[in-house]
Amino acid sequence: MSHLFLTLYAGSLFLLVFVVAPALLREKQNKNLAGRFYGRILWRFYPLAFLLLLSYFILDANKLYALLLMSGLGANIITSYYLKKLKKSLGDIDLFPFDHPKRRFFRKVSMISTLLLFINFLLSLYVFVKS
Repeated sequence: MSHLFLTLYAGSLFLLVFVVAPALLREKQNKNLAGRFYGRILWRFYPLAFLLLLSYFILDANKLYALLLMSGLGANIITSYYLKKLKKSLGDIDLFPFDHPKRRFFRKVSMISTLLLFINFLLSLYVFVKS
């Protein structure tokens, strides 16, 4: 039964990393609107992901893997929270030129957030195959 929760978590991460993020974040125009939608999707995903991992933690015998996955999710939540604060301080990202240092920094932090999602996806696949 614990594999079901792990599979749902990994599948959700797959959709976020390989479907939602590329579709929204590669938008040439209206980056601000696309980023806002992606942020809303992520913030709605986090409670669901936490419940899935909590269920996996309760039902699975290997608590270390569950804690590792939960800490990965926590790192992603912290990064997303930082991005949210940074976005609030910058305002509309479309008003900055593409090579502006503030926009470049925001883009790098956004890429780190997506990279963390990808690493969490790989980690969840590893845990699934291992168990």
